[in-house]
Amino acid sequence: MLLSLPVLAPEVPAVIEFSPAGERHLRLVLAMSRMGMILDEDLASLRRTRMSANAIRVLIEKGWQRAVSGDYEYKLLSAYARLILPSEDDAQEFISEDGTPLVGVAINAGQPEWMTIGPVFKAIEELHPGLGRKALKVLESPLCHFGMPHTPGGAFELCQQLYWQGEEDETTALEEWGDEADDADIPRRAVMFDGIPEWAYLTHLEGQHPIADEEFHALAVQYAAHPAGKLLSALSRLLTIEAESDLFAPAHDGYGWSNEPPIVCGWDTEQDFDAIFDDNYRYYCESGEEPPWVGCVKFACTEEGIANALPSIRHTGSVLSALDTALNEIRNFQP
Repeated sequence: MLLSLPVLAPEVPAVIEFSPAGERHLRLVLAMSRMGMILDEDLASLRRTRMSANAIRVLIEKGWQRAVSGDYEYKLLSAYARLILPSEDDAQEFISEDGTPLVGVAINAGQPEWMTIGPVFKAIEELHPGLGRKALKVLESPLCHFGMPHTPGGAFELCQQLYWQGEEDETTALEEWGDEADDADIPRRAVMFDGIPEWAYLTHLEGQHPIADEEFHALAVQYAAHPAGKLLSALSRLLTIEAESDLFAPAHDGYGWSNEPPIVCGWDTEQDFDAIFDDNYRYYCESGEEPPWVGCVKFACTEEGIANALPSIRHTGSVLSALDTALNEIRNFQP
């Protein structure tokens, strides 16, 4: 769960236990108290002459959860947010260029769930040519914040990167193996994507004009009564929220792409692309350090810093909440 930004009473306790709590905790609590983010009942049980580090943390947690936790509670996504108040020994990441101490709200993902998405997107494509493809692109867009989407399209791109030397299939890679090609542990496109329509995994399709955002919104309204209508409506809302701003928590500058999929999507079965996703996971494990987060909003422990950070924190949560809603409609789909 996301920790919270709290508010303190005007009185300053006579004794404060610093223990693990430090300057950032105190600055954050004071700033949030001035912003009215802590309620009187949060303070009722506190001693007025002494305040422990744990009491400070509880205040921070309550205030922050109250402010933004509604957009960070998911049924399917394993994404989560955490408030980082670094210790003095681990604060390099959270010092501004002018030396101001910062805190941050970081986005990560835990162990993902597996689900099947083929039936509903095939049903949508049958409604209107290109609509299923567009709907998939809308779903994949926020997943890109977490690394390569674990979807049919993402599996295809991983095949290109891991095995096929960037090509559309295994032909070139197998040619390099020569007489030993039959023994090469290289996925064959015809096998791996057997029965999956090309529109579900190819970025470019000859002769098919992609559906624009405005048309997608209109088609979502047109087909609202269809069994897939709730998913189309959810994806239309997701597309709208994403387009409202570019305030999603920014990625780490010092590392490559993240690899924290918050959901894994097979086409006909949940395990369709497990071999590819496993090889990709192994590659990341063997290649060195990964980013410490998918994205992080850093801000000063001041009223201005908090006020400037909240729009990005709330937008990020709104995008992920809309994505989770769409994923639940996929799971609930009944043809």
